[in-house]
Amino acid sequence: MSEPLRLAPLDLFIDPLLSFQDARLRDIHAYWERKRAGRPFPARMDVSPAEIVSHLPSLFLVDVAPPALAIADFRVRLMGTALNELFARDFTGATLEGAFTERSAAAVGKLFGIVCQLRRPIRLHGRAVFSQAHPMTEVEAALMPLTTGAGTVDMVMGELVKRASA
Repeated sequence: MSEPLRLAPLDLFIDPLLSFQDARLRDIHAYWERKRAGRPFPARMDVSPAEIVSHLPSLFLVDVAPPALAIADFRVRLMGTALNELFARDFTGATLEGAFTERSAAAVGKLFGIVCQLRRPIRLHGRAVFSQAHPMTEVEAALMPLTTGAGTVDMVMGELVKRASA
C-alpha cells in the first residue's frame, strides 16, 4: 500500500507514506517516534500532555476494543477544543456508531481498524464537511497506535488540523 487510498464515501485519502504537509503533524509524529523508542508503538503512559501542550486543541484519543473490526469497538476518550469547534460537537465518550452517520462511522471505523491492524501510523488528508457551521474543510491528520500495556493496539492517538485551501 504505497499510493493514497480513498476513504469512501468521504473525500479523504489515506497516505501510508506519511508525507505530512503540516509542520504540527510532522512534530507530533516525531514525538510519537521518540516515545516508541524502538518498540512497534509507545504505551499511553509514555505520552505526556505536558510535553505536547500546543497539540492538545487538535488532538484526540480513541479507545479500541480488540479485535477492532466493528464501529462499536471504538470510543472517543478525548477530543480537543479545536475539534469540538470543527465538528460543532464534543464526541468525548461516544462510540463511532453514536457519533456519525452510519456510512461515515463505517468509513472512520475502517480507518481506525487499519491503524490497529497495521500497528503503524497513517496520514489522512482531503476535505470533508464536519458540521453545518463549517462548509467543506481541507484537513490533514496523523493517526498513531498506542497500547495501555497489553502489547496490543488498544488506543489510537491522532491530530486533525485544518489546512488552507489549495
